[in-house]
Amino acid sequence: MLPGDRFIVRQFSPVVTIGGGAVLDPLARRPMLRDAGRAVFLESLEKGNHEEILAAMTERALLGLGIEEIVARTGWAEKEIHEASEKLSGSGRVKRVSGELFEETRKRIMEKVETFQEKNPLLPGISREDLRASLGKRVRTETFRAALEELVSQKKLDAHGELVKKAGSEIALQPEEARAKEQIEAAFASASLTVPSVKEVLARLPVEARRAEKLLQILLREKSLVRVSAELIFHRQALAQLKEQLGAYKNARGDRISVPTFKELTGVTRKYAIPLLEYLDRERVTRRAGDERVIL
Repeated sequence: MLPGDRFIVRQFSPVVTIGGGAVLDPLARRPMLRDAGRAVFLESLEKGNHEEILAAMTERALLGLGIEEIVARTGWAEKEIHEASEKLSGSGRVKRVSGELFEETRKRIMEKVETFQEKNPLLPGISREDLRASLGKRVRTETFRAALEELVSQKKLDAHGELVKKAGSEIALQPEEARAKEQIEAAFASASLTVPSVKEVLARLPVEARRAEKLLQILLREKSLVRVSAELIFHRQALAQLKEQLGAYKNARGDRISVPTFKELTGVTRKYAIPLLEYLDRERVTRRAGDERVIL
């Protein structure tokens, strides 16, 4: 529907005509009792000229109005919108801030990313959603997206997946953090498939718990370590060797293996066997078939 379209409201059963009228705002927000200016606003839409209507809409739009929204709410051509906005801008009633707002958004995005990385040197970047939310509700999603894409195209920022960071920036570890990271990896590598708990490994480190957890996350992102379950983490080399073991077992004894046989083959207890088999199922190395697994 567009402004000016006629409508009739009827009750369905029994069929009674309630009333009729003309559309004033096809994208009207839900009326609220505290909205004291609503009647005046609707009168402006009904009787005002283009400048008055655009001014009234702008005054009630906390996030500003984009061209597409104005077209949808008025049915005007873009030329009419530009003419009305230029007159209002000249009189000071509205402010056209597309370029200025865009540049301000770009600047704030850069500042937010830099501040985040200064405070979180062990994290690879800030998530897109957290970055957008940090700019506040007055920055439209479209403006944020366009500003971020331009910063990436100018090679000022990198945006891979859901993470945003300064272009070319890398995680810089302090000497003690580098040693702690090596200790974490060595602890899981030396344990093979009978790994210790994460809490136990991190408790041995010379850095505080918060940094230790972030170092663990780095190893997981690098895929040096693999989280098999909420409680169990394994070194990637141990898991690669496990897959080779299963391949050799399949060649020698067939493609089916039971849990007891898997425990015997790997030398692990049920505590490790079940999570490992479920991991292998997810990796499509095995497939559960009753009480056994089929090695694929």
